[in-house]
Amino acid sequence: MKKILIWIFCIIFVISGTIFTVFLFKDNGNNDGGDGNTSGTDEIMLQYFDSTMPVGTVEFAHSILSFEDFDRIIPLGQINPPGHTFPTDHIYFVTTGLDKPVYAPTGGKVLFIEEAGMFGDGAIRIAVTNTITYYIGHIFVANDLQVGDTVLAGDQIAISGNTSCVDLGLININIDNGFLSNKISLTTWYGDKPLAYYVESLRSQLYELVRPPQPNSAEYPDYIYDEEVTDGSFAIDELGTLCGNWFQEGGLRSDSWHDWEKTLAFGYDVYYPDQIRIGIGIFDYGFALKNEDNPIRPENVSTSSVIVTYYLYNANNVEIGVPTSSRIGLMVVQMLSDTRIKLEIFEDSTSTSREFTSAALYYIRDYV
Repeated sequence: MKKILIWIFCIIFVISGTIFTVFLFKDNGNNDGGDGNTSGTDEIMLQYFDSTMPVGTVEFAHSILSFEDFDRIIPLGQINPPGHTFPTDHIYFVTTGLDKPVYAPTGGKVLFIEEAGMFGDGAIRIAVTNTITYYIGHIFVANDLQVGDTVLAGDQIAISGNTSCVDLGLININIDNGFLSNKISLTTWYGDKPLAYYVESLRSQLYELVRPPQPNSAEYPDYIYDEEVTDGSFAIDELGTLCGNWFQEGGLRSDSWHDWEKTLAFGYDVYYPDQIRIGIGIFDYGFALKNEDNPIRPENVSTSSVIVTYYLYNANNVEIGVPTSSRIGLMVVQMLSDTRIKLEIFEDSTSTSREFTSAALYYIRDYV
């Protein structure tokens, strides 16, 4: 199954997304995108929030890129293994080229700068209030910008990096996203919706750019995207169902954190919320399901569902949310309890069902 060809763009996107995750958390001493227990020690919290910043609200008054320098936005919740098995807690501005000016969306204090490394991208975190910080990734940070500096809305703070996207995330210590495990990154645990903080009419302009790639014009000459997705959603855990994030049983390391290949998520396409997506870290791409196969929606799977079968398609090969290539596999999954499931994937494109074998894996919620 891993031999399936993937579009070159998608490969670059996956690799760059993983790299950014490493950059964002590198100062925590982890190389996997996390800080361990997100209940947070004082030391960790100081890396993400500054208690000396004023109390207040946040308004983003400037786009991070000029409108001519990007053509669309990928909202929250993208499932994009291997680096983003879980739905993403940040959004993507898809650029029209490299070396585009990057601007501060609002004023604040620089808490952290990741210098450009061997892959050419860096990242920055900027505190706005004592409880809210934003971060931007896949950038070359301006050489004269230092930790502790103050920036203003509209200041050019960087240029875009060596990928097709610039990432924007927001973390808000007042948020309760309802995750069922605290073994996730702090940016996810406290993740918020960046576009919702933009002032009008800028917010409406940006929401209009939350749209998928334009489909093949010959096949869909009159296509208009009208799903009305705005911010997207990445916090989709539902206790007692498949929906949301899972960890391979026994996969937590001694530092109470996980490796990406030990993770699993059941969710939906960011642009077409009726299209099921599955991310599993042992594969280098996500899986798409076809509605015509009548799959059971993840939120409707429970301990009473016995064994559920899903026909799998490569999620990198879709048009208007629907898989365009042939079926590549079959998944069987069973909820053993509200917080534990059994799962196995077969390289089988013809069977309607399969029995579990000794190769089956077990995943848990690690319920808080």
